[in-house]
Amino acid sequence: MTTTNTAEAAFVGEDFGQKIDLTVRIREILRNYPEGTSIFKELIQNADDAKASSITFCLDCRNLDAVTVGSAGEASRPYGKLDEFNKSPSLLVHNNAVFSKQDFESIQSIGNSLKQKDKAAHRTGRFGIGFNSVYHLTDLPSFVSDRYVVMFDPHADNLPNPNPNNPGKMIDFIKHKKLVKTYPSVFAPLSAFGCSFLRPYKGTIFRFPLRTKAQAKKSRLTTSHHSTGDMAQVLRQFQHEAHVALLFLKHIEHIVLYTWHDGA
Repeated sequence: MTTTNTAEAAFVGEDFGQKIDLTVRIREILRNYPEGTSIFKELIQNADDAKASSITFCLDCRNLDAVTVGSAGEASRPYGKLDEFNKSPSLLVHNNAVFSKQDFESIQSIGNSLKQKDKAAHRTGRFGIGFNSVYHLTDLPSFVSDRYVVMFDPHADNLPNPNPNNPGKMIDFIKHKKLVKTYPSVFAPLSAFGCSFLRPYKGTIFRFPLRTKAQAKKSRLTTSHHSTGDMAQVLRQFQHEAHVALLFLKHIEHIVLYTWHDGA
């Protein structure tokens, strides 16, 4: 007669399997999506799919150290390594459409969008592979829409308590109102275009802190880095192309470009 230990009988094996390194996947995507104005066109198409009527690109040249420290006083605390990303200029992209539940699901998908689930719906299909071209600009994209702030961290190294399986954070700032003052490095950079974090935001603001030379040396996504001069030149190039882009859009009627300097 053979006896079996109960614990051994319950053992079904250790977790093991094929994994995908998110940074490797993004590198592959970036090789197929060129830098330059094509990134802007991807963001415009996403906004048009959301039935936004306007989109704004703002080169934010401010150093946000003084803004994030002064806005919350003694109660403020650092949020991971976000202060480092607030020292670099950024590209802000605003449109006047609000994320749907499906949009929040779609933007989490690195491989494809949810378009195939409902080909008849005009708002599906946003945030497919092309959206990830923004990683040409940054290692840490973020956005605010409705009652949520979302941050992506494919390195799982810059946000607090990182989880490589879900390398990002979502904050419901209506439910967790105290966090707005506790973590100014999260909210102050997105306080633009009428977003006060006092109520759900009726629009969407993306923020892409431009990758610095120091960050590029550590980045596993790309070695590309961008100065304000570089980005201003790309925006000037896009300014000459924007009127043509309007011809092929269903809902976008206005494309606006700004530069935001310190003290302005």
